Amino acid sequence: MRTKSVVMGLIIAAVLIALPLLVPGYLTFQLSGVMAYAVAAIGLNLITGYAGQISLGHNAFFALGAYSAALSMSFFNVHYMTSVLIAAAVTFVVGYLSGFPAQRLRGLYLALITLVLAVSVSPVIKHFKGVTGGMSGLAIERPSPPEWTGLSKDAWIYYTVLFVTVICFYLARNFVAGSTGRALTAVRAAPLAASSMGVNVNGYKVLIFGLGSMLGGIGGALFNFSIGFIAPDSFNLLLSVSFLAAIVVGGLGTIWGALVAGLFLQFVPSYASDLSEALSGAVYGAILIVCMFFMPKGIVGTILEKLHQRNIKG
Repeated sequence: MRTKSVVMGLIIAAVLIALPLLVPGYLTFQLSGVMAYAVAAIGLNLITGYAGQISLGHNAFFALGAYSAALSMSFFNVHYMTSVLIAAAVTFVVGYLSGFPAQRLRGLYLALITLVLAVSVSPVIKHFKGVTGGMSGLAIERPSPPEWTGLSKDAWIYYTVLFVTVICFYLARNFVAGSTGRALTAVRAAPLAASSMGVNVNGYKVLIFGLGSMLGGIGGALFNFSIGFIAPDSFNLLLSVSFLAAIVVGGLGTIWGALVAGLFLQFVPSYASDLSEALSGAVYGAILIVCMFFMPKGIVGTILEKLHQRNIKG
């Protein structure tokens, strides 16, 4: 079984490395966006899928990460990879501090508090137009490949984003595996029982909010690389709702569900608009309903459940 997993991992790695060399540049650009969204989706899945905290403010941390990275590159001329670390640090601190209300709130009450973040982020960005560019947005220098690589800019950005994404997925998977994952499950399912067993429920809630926000910020910083331009209207309430819908479709409480969420966020809205620009919202909603009707645990969650049932029968 372990040999099969290693072989499958090597095949997937080879495909991911070869993709920019085989597909058109525009698709490479889109795949970079998929990974940026996927990293942010991991963060929301930690908060909602593992800790059971419904957050509608993930767009705020996605925006904070994007602007932190962009402004550090513009004003302090830092390296683009350093800007990702700055975005991670800023969003972790802000997320950690924002997580303190989550100690005593859950469900709809926490959703309402985080909704304030979701609806306020765009007006705040517009207000500080001297720094953020306001409605006009900010143009960002996209990373350029070293000449010796012979790669296009889109391919180099793809590999850069892939590198960060693999690290984030690896660390998130290790974080939720073992005792930490079991503690988070207990916090989500029965916080009183978990507290009586010695689990620091409040501490885990604040920590997971900080870590989830940090991943949202890293996703926002990576989003800069693929787009090269950010504006406040890119981080509206619809983005936050889309994040939440995407992780439900991918599978709550699954790390790999975040990758499906990234694909969903990148491709489904554009395909819905292609089918009917006037009814894009209705098409988008219909896709969500169909997914939830046939796969109530999400795509990855349903697949894992079927594999588990097959192993039990076997």
